[in-house]
Amino acid sequence: MLNRFIIMQQATILIPDISGYTHFLTKTELSHSTHIVNELLQVIADSLQPKFTLAEIEGDALLTYADGKVPQEEIEAVVTEAFKNFHYYLKVIERDTVCRCGACNSVSELTLKFIVHYGTFEEVKIAHFTKLSGPDMIIAHRLMKNSVPTDEYVLLTNNYLQGDSITELDYRSGQDNYEILGDISYQFADLSHLKQEVNDPEKQDDFAELFGVARELVLEIDAPLKDVHAVLTDNTEKVNYVPGLVNIEMDSSINRVGTTHVCEFDGDSFDIKTLQDVGEQDSIVYIEQAQSLNNGFTLLAYYELTKTEAGTRLSYRALTGDREPIPSEMEGMVYEQNKVGLTSMKNYIESKVVAA
Repeated sequence: MLNRFIIMQQATILIPDISGYTHFLTKTELSHSTHIVNELLQVIADSLQPKFTLAEIEGDALLTYADGKVPQEEIEAVVTEAFKNFHYYLKVIERDTVCRCGACNSVSELTLKFIVHYGTFEEVKIAHFTKLSGPDMIIAHRLMKNSVPTDEYVLLTNNYLQGDSITELDYRSGQDNYEILGDISYQFADLSHLKQEVNDPEKQDDFAELFGVARELVLEIDAPLKDVHAVLTDNTEKVNYVPGLVNIEMDSSINRVGTTHVCEFDGDSFDIKTLQDVGEQDSIVYIEQAQSLNNGFTLLAYYELTKTEAGTRLSYRALTGDREPIPSEMEGMVYEQNKVGLTSMKNYIESKVVAA
C-alpha cells in the first residue's frame, strides 16, 4: 500500500503554457511535433528552477509552484528568462532543422504564456509524486482559457497581486467569468516585445565549398526531390536500403545539424554526424561526417539534390576527415561502396513512389 500524505500550504503557482500546441499537433508529423514540444518543455522547466518546483506535466503546460508568495520582481525575472530561452531554442531548431515536415518547419508559430496565482493548496504526496489540489488550483487551471487579446503574456491574479510593485512590464486589467467560480480579476502584460532581445544563435559552419576538389558520382532518381531528401536524411529509413546494416542507434529521433547516430555492420561500426543541410525546394545540399569506430578513418560525405524534369539528380562527393581528397589507393573502393548504397536507396525510393 502506498503512503499518502496531505499538507495544506500557501504557495505561488506558475503555469507556463505553450500556445498553438493543438494546431501544431494536428497539422504536423505527430512523432516530431511531440518530440519538439517535449524539448521546449524541458527548456522552460530548466529556466524556472530552482525557484519553482515542477509538480506535473500537463500536455503543453507545466504546473510549477514555490512555497509562500514569490515577489513580483522575481516572478517577472523568472518569466522573462524562460520566455527568452524558449524563443532562443526555437531559433536553434530553425537553424539546425534538416527534416522538411510540417512540425520541424512551423516551430516559429509556437508561443508561450504564463499564469500566476497565489492561494492555499493541498499538497498530496504519494511515493515520489506530488499532486496539488484545491479551489485555488482550479482557478489557476481555468485561467489558462481567458479573454486576454494576445498569445504571449504573463497573467497575475488579484489574489497574487497585493500592494504596489516595481515592474518594467506594462500591465492591463482583465476579468473573466467562470461557471461556479464566478468573476476572476487579474492583470496581464504582453511579452512579445521581449523577442527583440533574443539573440540569434551562431551560424553553423559552411562545408559545401570544400567539395569542389572531390570526385563526383551522379545518380538520376525518378522521384520528387522532397521524397529523396526525406529518405536520405531520415536515419530510421536506412534499415530499408543500406546493404549489410545490422543496427542503428540514434541520439535523437529527429535528425538535425549536430545530431549523431551509429550504424553497425558486421566487422565495423560508423559514428555519423550531420554537419549541414541547406537549400530550397529545387536544390538542397546535405553533408555528413562518418567515422569508423574500428580504425578511426573519417569521411565527409556530400549529397547535392537537384530538381529535374524527370525527378531528382543526386550528386555525391567525398573527402577525408581533414578535408582532403580521398587517397588514390582508397578512392575507388570508397566510391564503389557508396555507389552500391546509393543505388539501393534509389531503388527503394522509386519503389515507394510506384507503390504510392
